[in-house]
Parts: sequence; C-alpha cells; structure tokens
Amino acid sequence: NWTEIATEFVTLVLPNLLLQTSLLPCITGPSVLHVFMAVLSYILPHDKQSFHQKNATNIINRPPFLTVHRATIYIQTAIAILAVDFPIFPRRYCKTEVGGYGWMDLGAASFIIIAGWSSSSNSSSAASNNSNMSTMTSMKKAVVKCTPLLILGVIRLITIKGVEYQEHVSEYGVHWNFFFTLCCVEGSMVAWKYVKGRYFSLMLPWDGMIACLLMMAYQLYLSIGGGQDFIENGPRQCSGDDSTWLSLCSVFVANREGILGIVGYLSLRLLSESMARYCIWPKVDPNTITNLRQRRLLIASIAFWAAHFFLTSTLGVLNSRRSTNIPFILWSLAQNTSVLCLIHFAMTGAGEYALPSPRIFNSINRFGLPVFFV
Repeated sequence: NWTEIATEFVTLVLPNLLLQTSLLPCITGPSVLHVFMAVLSYILPHDKQSFHQKNATNIINRPPFLTVHRATIYIQTAIAILAVDFPIFPRRYCKTEVGGYGWMDLGAASFIIIAGWSSSSNSSSAASNNSNMSTMTSMKKAVVKCTPLLILGVIRLITIKGVEYQEHVSEYGVHWNFFFTLCCVEGSMVAWKYVKGRYFSLMLPWDGMIACLLMMAYQLYLSIGGGQDFIENGPRQCSGDDSTWLSLCSVFVANREGILGIVGYLSLRLLSESMARYCIWPKVDPNTITNLRQRRLLIASIAFWAAHFFLTSTLGVLNSRRSTNIPFILWSLAQNTSVLCLIHFAMTGAGEYALPSPRIFNSINRFGLPVFFV
C-alpha cells in the first residue's frame, strides 16, 4: 500500500529531517510541527483493539515502542551523517571537540544502548546456554560477531583515507572508527557472558555491578590519573629508541580516544542490559507489564538525570564524549530512556492497548544495516 508508506514517510521521517536542519525556525517551527503531528495522530484511523487482540504475544516479546525507538535512532543518525557537511545542518548539533553537549554525540552511544536493550530480551536463556558452552564454541561466537564489524571498520578506514574525506581526530583518533569500538565491545560481551554463565551466580545483577566498577575505575583514571588531560592534549606520536615499542605506543596515542573509549562504551553496554532487564523485560504477569514498564522507565529516567546533574553540577565533572566518561554515559542513558519512556506512554495510552509500530519502522528494524549504509 503505497499510500500508507507515503503517509508514514511524511508523518514520521520528514519531521525528523525538518527538526535536524535549519529548515524550521528555532522555536516556533518545532512547536507548530509537534502540534500538527499530535492533531494528525488523532485524525488518521487505526484499529487499536483488534491489534491488541491479535498481537498480544508480540507486544510482550517484541514491543512496538522499542521498534519505534530503534528505527528513530537509525533515521536520525542517517540524516545527521548526510547533512553534517552542508550549511543547512546547525553547527550546534555537531559533535563536541572537548566537552559539553552535542546532538551527534548521542549517535554512537545510542547504538550501544539499543544493542544492550535488545540483547537483554533473551539474556536468561542465553546465560544458561553459556554455562554449558565450550571455550571453542564461545570463541567461534565471538569471531562470528566481530568479523563483520572488523571488516566494516577496515573498509571505512580505507575509503576515508582514500578519498581524503575531512575527519576530526578528536572523534576516535587518527585510524580508529566506531566499527572498531563496536567490534571490541561485542567481543568483550561474548567473553563476559561466557565467564558469567560458567563461574557466576545468575541470581545477582553482575552486569550492572561490573559496569559500575568499570566506570568508577575509568573515571578515577580520567580525573585523578591525568587521563582526561592526556586525551585532550596528549601528543599523537611517541619518541624513543625501541622501534617495536615506538610503533605500538604511536598507534595507541594516535587513537587514544577510540581505544580508551572502549572502557566507557563497554560500561554503557553492560549498564543498558542490566537496566533493560529491570525496566523493559521484567518477569511479571503479561496483564500488568505495560503499567510496570511505564513506572520503571520513568524511575530510571529520573535516576539517570539526577546522577548526571549531581556529577556535573555538584562535583564539577565535565560531560565529555571524547573520553566517554561517567557523565557522558549517564547523559546518553538518560536521553534514550526518557525518549523511550515517552514513546511507551504515547503508544500504550492508559495501558489498555498498544499501538502497532509503523510499517516503515518495522522495515528499518529488519534491514537496519543496509538502510544505514544506503
């Protein structure tokens, strides 16, 4: 039905394009657009009750609000990447060089978060399988997960250097990119889940506990150990007589943002999975899961915002995407959880039904990687 697809594009994709560019006035434009979209949502017909009756199982196992959030991240990231090189893209939305807040700073973190939210949906069965998994099987699983990401990272590195595309070394470094970070995070998650399934009690929230320990140790290095100053002002080359050590050292300092950022993004991934098991995938009666999700998402949003503002306002820790520090991790989680909470409320209403996810969003979720590259 091309009419339905065109309607969804105009009402769902086009507003994202308008809001992320300077096509609308700063304040009045988005406000008018939001009012128009709210009115339009009541005008367009949708059979809420029949959807609830026919798809009750999918609402629990594959909730539409999560599909909408994930597809929105894909769309907004694609628009930002394509528009950032043109004057129509506001400079205030670009990635920050040192510290502060930028719209594009949320892109990589949001992909890590939605990966954690989706992965935690079957974490219980996966954990029991990991306890019986051999070391060789676990290594094969890591290779299967990491190899495509590693290949994509190499392809991006070659193409960026080959066409001499403008790049900011303060983003990930001289040679590093997000695919290498994602490769390291996914490989580390496979190894951690193997160790956790074999040697740790599954009754305790080990993901959240390990995430907190990693974040605190990393933040101590940044704040007390001189890590933040090294990331922002350190040299891009090493000096010395040992050629082997010199090469390894130079690779590290040239790509310090990306390599050290693995610790922050791994903490973010672990914390996302732990939070999702509590807020998105609680083991409760399906008849009460909607209201419980709404309450817990709201509580999590408030908690993340409170922790972020305490660190930045009270303790004076600068929010830094470049170092992927604790304030940045909490800010990314607060932003995504708040948006997910609003989407959940909009799609579930008073908890009597759940609206279906739009067809165009379902397609983006199903073919996320091709959509992102095309």
